[in-house]
Amino acid sequence: MALDYQQLDLESLSPQLREALENRWPNVGSALDTRAEATPDVVGWMYPDENDEWQELSWKDFRDRTHLVAAGLLGIGIEPRSTVAISANTSIRWVLTDFAVNCIAAVTCAIYPNTHANDVQFIVSDSEASALVVESQQLLEKMIHIPAIEHNVKRIIILNGGVSGEYAHDERIVTWDSLIAAGERFQADNPGRVRELINSTQRDDLATIIYTSGTTGRPKGVELTHDNWIYEGTAWGANDTLYPTDIHYIWLPLTHAFGKAMLLVDIYTGCVTALDGRVAKIVENMAKVKPTLMCGVPRVFEKVRAGTENAAKPGTPKAALLKHAMKVAEKSFPYRSQGKPMPALLAAQYKLFDKLAYSTIRNLLGGRLRFLVSGSARLDPDLQKWFFNIGIKLLEGYGVTETCAVTTYNRPQDFNFGTVGKLAPGTTARIAENGEILLRGGGVMRAYHHDPELTAVMTEGGWFHTGDVGSIDDEGYVRITDRIKDVMKSSNGKFISPAAVEGALTSSSAAISQAVAVGEGRKFVAALIALDPDWVAQWAKLNGFAVSYSEALTMPELRRTLQEEVQQANKKLSRWEQVKRFAFLPGEMTAEDGTATPTSKVKRRLVIEKYAELIEKIYAGAELWGPANPSFI
Repeated sequence: MALDYQQLDLESLSPQLREALENRWPNVGSALDTRAEATPDVVGWMYPDENDEWQELSWKDFRDRTHLVAAGLLGIGIEPRSTVAISANTSIRWVLTDFAVNCIAAVTCAIYPNTHANDVQFIVSDSEASALVVESQQLLEKMIHIPAIEHNVKRIIILNGGVSGEYAHDERIVTWDSLIAAGERFQADNPGRVRELINSTQRDDLATIIYTSGTTGRPKGVELTHDNWIYEGTAWGANDTLYPTDIHYIWLPLTHAFGKAMLLVDIYTGCVTALDGRVAKIVENMAKVKPTLMCGVPRVFEKVRAGTENAAKPGTPKAALLKHAMKVAEKSFPYRSQGKPMPALLAAQYKLFDKLAYSTIRNLLGGRLRFLVSGSARLDPDLQKWFFNIGIKLLEGYGVTETCAVTTYNRPQDFNFGTVGKLAPGTTARIAENGEILLRGGGVMRAYHHDPELTAVMTEGGWFHTGDVGSIDDEGYVRITDRIKDVMKSSNGKFISPAAVEGALTSSSAAISQAVAVGEGRKFVAALIALDPDWVAQWAKLNGFAVSYSEALTMPELRRTLQEEVQQANKKLSRWEQVKRFAFLPGEMTAEDGTATPTSKVKRRLVIEKYAELIEKIYAGAELWGPANPSFI
């Protein structure tokens, strides 16, 4: 039975959407069955094999393999209703295992492979996981001596490769091949058991526990039901966004709600899902797979832009051509973004440069993209404009783990720059007195695992409290402006959004990988900046310096370059938001050192505590508003 904050508003929907949502599947296993029966021989999945050759899998074969893995799980003693933790990068085996767990009425608990050991201990213990799936023996060696795994986990499945050394004698460990063999034996002896468990699974049964990133404390286990996932797949799948002819390239970590939500949309529409979680392979794979859609985070799209702009050596004809082409694209933006005809000369210039430059960039990404979707962090308007200028729609969406990640997004045929799109069909929202966005709908979680008090607080009044500040315009487009907890106040009484400052820095400069804005109670804003190691290496090479990363950070030439980069970022900010002083951090902030989450979200509070002395040094003796231009300390 749906909770108050999960109720759907069907009255305002079209008959098509209302019918789709009223007749949505009862569980994840039935969704897979329905697609396999509707288009059994159609290719539904693509994935690279061990030789990096792309393979295809039909919908029927995928369903049958999922059931075989499900039988294997039962065959090695994994019980219905138990919790299975998965810690691995995105791959076809990750998906098969996840769906198989749901097909036996068990629960997946997703753990990022780079999660800090202390958080792994908490997650495995809190979720009461009795089985663990890991990518390889290498990852197992990092995790096996964590107490909760060492003492509580009864079965460990390795997705890739075998086991050797002391692990070969651990009776808990099962290889992928052994799991498949166990599935074949179990199916022969119990041919109807998997189907029986699928049929017994109810909409409000727990399907997944995803622990939030924990930027402000220990991770919180978000309980997502079968109906949460089914709602996402149906609401967006029936919303005329994806088509059976689409090829959806997914590199997103399936440990994140965004990835699995999109898998259910793909199942609903029957499009092809091409899977490979290796971030370094994205551009190469897109050229091979030629997708029509990819979802990602802003940093990935920023790297695509930076790679394109840095591909031509300064001063060469190629660089001059690209620069002129982008100027023409910029002039054309007001016309193309509003669907208005361009003046004849401008239209001719744009057409010429589309042939000479823009199409070349599009071809690097496969040449068939209908659109890209950005989520997880704020999208810089200039980055969105850059992609639009080369003929690719980069559309922004919004959601949090507690709402299955895809609460709003702009559709390619119905989008508005500067917004995160419209609400998912059936979801409703209202703005609280303090500007907070409150949500109600089928994507909202069941509860926080083992935390009824926090659940009650976050769903007070029958609405989920997102913690995000925003607005909804008359046409239904949602804008996100800030996080309630993250607003800081200067000593001059100005309210400042750290996210806006940090976003301006990272989006304006390919050099800046991460930034932390500080200034609470201070006279001006300062920033801690982590540089992209690849950019630093390229900068040193182009300037003839044979130096290491740490050595480069001390060079006046690099500091001057970054002062110019920060100054460019400041042009996007109001005077009181602008960065007056900054300092380099010794390296990027990572989950391994505890300063970032597994999804690379910086833990601001921890970073500020860790570098408290450096922050004091930034402000020591500084002028009232700092120098005219940003300075490095």
